Amino acid sequence: MGMRAPLRPALRFWLAQLLLYFRRADAALALLREVARERPDHQQAWSTIGFVLAERGELAAALDAFDRALALDPRDSGTHFNVGYVLQQQGRHEEALAALERAVAADPANDRAWFGAGLSLVRLSRLEEAAARFEEAARLQPFNPYAAYELAAVYHRLGRPEKVRAQYERVKGFDPKVSERIRREFGVAVR
Repeated sequence: MGMRAPLRPALRFWLAQLLLYFRRADAALALLREVARERPDHQQAWSTIGFVLAERGELAAALDAFDRALALDPRDSGTHFNVGYVLQQQGRHEEALAALERAVAADPANDRAWFGAGLSLVRLSRLEEAAARFEEAARLQPFNPYAAYELAAVYHRLGRPEKVRAQYERVKGFDPKVSERIRREFGVAVR
């Protein structure tokens, strides 16, 4: 019986994606590292390595992998978003905001990046700017109850009860749990 040739890097990359789908992160990471060793220019491998490491809480190593991915493709919105997410986990909100703004610049339709930028702006107490980011996230993804909740929270802090009510009314039709949370936490009177 002859020996089998090893799978090509592209096939191993997709096998790693399948392993991630089945929550086999350690096996996926091992394959992704093999791919990156053989093909150091495989941007998606580096980005996915960063994602897996971030999920494992290895934030510094995740940022290193994301840096490798961005060196290969500086316009990758998803990787910029992931950098922002990791920086938020580290409490580095100014840097996170910069990464998330790069994600938005690379792909203005990236609703998660708009939302993430809003979260960092809230942490930086820049509420007017946060509201604008959450509004855009909600516009891009109208059925995102989290954008509505965060908008309601920002408008509550800004003293704009009519805007809080608008978010309550908007989300009431598709997510009763979040609408009830908005009503309860921010004092929206039921009509």
